[in-house]
Amino acid sequence: MTTTDNILPDWISRQATLGSNILVDGEQTDENAFWYLLTVCCPLLFDSYAIVLSPFWINWKVKELVESGLTITEEQADKSDFKRLTSRQFFKIYGKDFDLKTANQTEIAIKKQIHLDEWPPYLCFPGEGNCETEELTFILNQLSDLYGDTLVNYYYCLLKTEKWENEIIYRGHLSEFHELQNKKDIRENPTAIYPDNKEWCIVTDYDLTFTYIGGTKEFIDRITSDNDFDIFRIEPKFKEKTHENTSHKSSSPTHQ
Repeated sequence: MTTTDNILPDWISRQATLGSNILVDGEQTDENAFWYLLTVCCPLLFDSYAIVLSPFWINWKVKELVESGLTITEEQADKSDFKRLTSRQFFKIYGKDFDLKTANQTEIAIKKQIHLDEWPPYLCFPGEGNCETEELTFILNQLSDLYGDTLVNYYYCLLKTEKWENEIIYRGHLSEFHELQNKKDIRENPTAIYPDNKEWCIVTDYDLTFTYIGGTKEFIDRITSDNDFDIFRIEPKFKEKTHENTSHKSSSPTHQ
């Protein structure tokens, strides 16, 4: 595992670096956020795409104690006792059905419901900007099964480096992913993972609680089939706004 010259290739640089670097031909809403942000965060170069929803976390012991009538503060809840919940499991607790098409607005509605009451000390929402190690390990294992122990790039944006001075790219094989956890100059998991041949990519925006993946149909089929995670196929609905389609819109007739 070695560091590189820290320069992202053009095909993924705008999606992986900090900031909103893509103009989308459309407006973002609660209903279309997953699809809108796919265009912002993932190069649309691939046959198929997937979204990985980060897990919720729950402390079942504290939940049971609170529901029995005891008062427990967030500080008293042992962090080591928190267990992961998929979105499907979390929605079920609040009496909601999970459907990717409505998942974002359903989660927003549940958050509003929770904030109306006292925040429960047994519950944590997904962390932003980090695909969990369990999910990444599963995905990288599927890639290794398909393509072998490929040499890839592990990119960390400024906010994921220890000194916040320079972006860092580690170069190593898929099987070396866990070695990154011992590096002192980076924090958490990569912002982006990609091979040189542009066959696939994994991108986690620093402000989002989900991750996008682009690749071949075979790869996306593998990771969206039976698994213990919230990994779903997603199809692009928005295009990047270009000078051409901006000009086209401005020249369209106005209906009274």
